[in-house]
Amino acid sequence: MTGKTAAGGTCTCAAFGAMGIIGVYVALALAPLALAAIVAPQGNGLAAELGGGLALAGYAMLLMQFLLTGRFRTIGGRVGIDVILRLHQIAARILTVMLLLHPFIYWPSLARMMATPAFASGIVAWLLLVLLMAMALLRPHLAIAYEYWRASHGALAVLIALAGLHHALAVGSLSAAPALRWFWIALAALALYTLLHSYLVRPWLQLRDPWRIAEVRTLGPARWLVALEPENRALAFDAGQFAWLKVEPHPFTLRENPFSIVSAPGARRVEFLIREAGDFTSTIGALVPGTRAWLDGPHGAFTLAAAGGAKRIVMLAGGVGLAPCLSMLRAAAAAGDRRAYHLIFGNRCEDQIVPKDAIAALVPVLDLKIDYVLSEPPAGWTGAIGQMTPETLLPLLSSGDIAETVFYLCGPPPMVTASLRALAALGVPPAHIVTERFDYD
Repeated sequence: MTGKTAAGGTCTCAAFGAMGIIGVYVALALAPLALAAIVAPQGNGLAAELGGGLALAGYAMLLMQFLLTGRFRTIGGRVGIDVILRLHQIAARILTVMLLLHPFIYWPSLARMMATPAFASGIVAWLLLVLLMAMALLRPHLAIAYEYWRASHGALAVLIALAGLHHALAVGSLSAAPALRWFWIALAALALYTLLHSYLVRPWLQLRDPWRIAEVRTLGPARWLVALEPENRALAFDAGQFAWLKVEPHPFTLRENPFSIVSAPGARRVEFLIREAGDFTSTIGALVPGTRAWLDGPHGAFTLAAAGGAKRIVMLAGGVGLAPCLSMLRAAAAAGDRRAYHLIFGNRCEDQIVPKDAIAALVPVLDLKIDYVLSEPPAGWTGAIGQMTPETLLPLLSSGDIAETVFYLCGPPPMVTASLRALAALGVPPAHIVTERFDYD
């Protein structure tokens, strides 16, 4: 959900973190090629070299996909989950092309190879990969609950990894070398550890810290405040972070959803601002106080730390994208932050401006300017009108001292994309922008 930024050179650690993670990813993808060059320096012809290279790098990337989706804070906490998930998506497309294409490089001998019994696992992996990518790309159009899609996605990925491992060790001439064989075994074991940690170890650890639903309150049309209280330890988090919420008798379930925390750090009670959008969120109003729940968090790098020493902070929020922004504003107020803040909050209609009282309460204690934007305003509305587009936003944005300003963008992808265009027109460099998107393609 969360992006990365650096503010005027004062917080470049996130950018370096992103480059570091990408660098490690590329290095591991190229590692089998380097090992292959060592064990077979003489080469086996252009077709074999190209086909084998695509297979080696593509399979290494496939195994590393498990690590990217493992929710390890040592990875996502440095750069934000936006960067990790985008890397996961881009890498998935690249590795799919590589793995689907590689057998056709051997075209003259492809028929003979496919007739070999040991080649069957490769065919299975190839076909399952086609199915996996089709389901991933078509997910918005499939009438499948997210938890079932997620379970099928994970199961297909495991089958592909296992079939691919058998194919590499049984058929791959280069992988017969001890160095490559152990490389594949080690990387596959790391992927397996990620699965075990995600679906067994992490839920088992959550058993020590159960939560209870403390309050469920409607704030407006399809807008809810859900508050949780811990039975044991409170959640230590930074303002702007999020957590995965499970409302089940036990944490060993795939039914979980990520929500940004709207409350400020320091209190035992944790609050979420949730919009009804189908699946679990459509049942929010039926939650009963006292029901047991579980939290996996905190996650994300969409925090005030990303602003570094910036003197001015501008927040552009759409819908429930207000949640992490409001959490940061509350934390800033509690800390006596004297920096200048500007909140631009976009919605469709006026009754979606929630929680309006909580926003207004910050004005006396912060140097805070507020602009509300409505696409369907009521009669007599005096605020900004329109979508969160460059045409609407530019009159509200003051260039000020861009070198001392950080811009936070949070909300649906169309809103974030339009806001990025507005900031580009204003001359704001990407290094001064923090983003958090609530969906992906």
